[in-house]
Amino acid sequence: MLASPHNHAVLTLVALLVLGIAIGTAHNRALQHGETLLLQDVTRSVLAPSEIAFSTIAVAGKSAARIAKPRRALLRENASLRIQLQRLTRENARLREMAGENARLREALDFRESTALKMIAAEVISRRESNWFDTATIDRGTKAGVERGNAIVTRSGKLIGQVAETGPFTAQMVSLTDSNSAVGAMVQRSRCTGILQGQSTDSLVLSLFSKDADVRKSDIVISSGVGQVIPKGFEIGRVASVRRKTVDGTTSVRVIPSVAFDQAEQVFVVKLVKP
Repeated sequence: MLASPHNHAVLTLVALLVLGIAIGTAHNRALQHGETLLLQDVTRSVLAPSEIAFSTIAVAGKSAARIAKPRRALLRENASLRIQLQRLTRENARLREMAGENARLREALDFRESTALKMIAAEVISRRESNWFDTATIDRGTKAGVERGNAIVTRSGKLIGQVAETGPFTAQMVSLTDSNSAVGAMVQRSRCTGILQGQSTDSLVLSLFSKDADVRKSDIVISSGVGQVIPKGFEIGRVASVRRKTVDGTTSVRVIPSVAFDQAEQVFVVKLVKP
């Protein structure tokens, strides 16, 4: 007669119990004699690589977590430092501009206090430069006392032009380099006088009335005061070259302005010198 599935299950359970008791007994005897059970050794040999692998993965995971956390912190700190650097750069630029403005105002004040001439402080608000004209507009006009022909000097007292046209609140000034400009000038060292004319370039031409005029390269050229329109003594520029003309008995001197017209920001309008 065939055994039923129930009988098979009972026999299997009994066999497992007997096997368990036998293994337990053998294990206890092995421990009493200080030995290890062969089955235990086999099990450890099989599971050892897996344990090592799991241990390695766990250690690597912990290390990666320790590395990732500082890296995130470093990235946040780096972003914060970049923002601070940008803010400090803007602040530094603002402070440099304020320091430069303060120095310019101090220079202007010192110059104004050093002269008895009446001056009107003004600021350049627009420019118009071309091959034919070199002009700019200032924010002072007839209401402030500005008149046509007034000299225009920089905050350090360098002559750069004259007032050409006036309005109630603004005035237009023309550069000494303009081709329509002509003022009396002299060589500061030798006092040789002549007429300084614009060339619509970055240089001027001083025409002296003698071919033997005492003038040489690097001499300073100043306003002569001839015509009593522009006061005497304002620096204009320096001699770049000298050419003697034997035919008409004159000397032509090329002069480089001390200040470029397009660099002027704050200026003074010098009142007309009355006879």
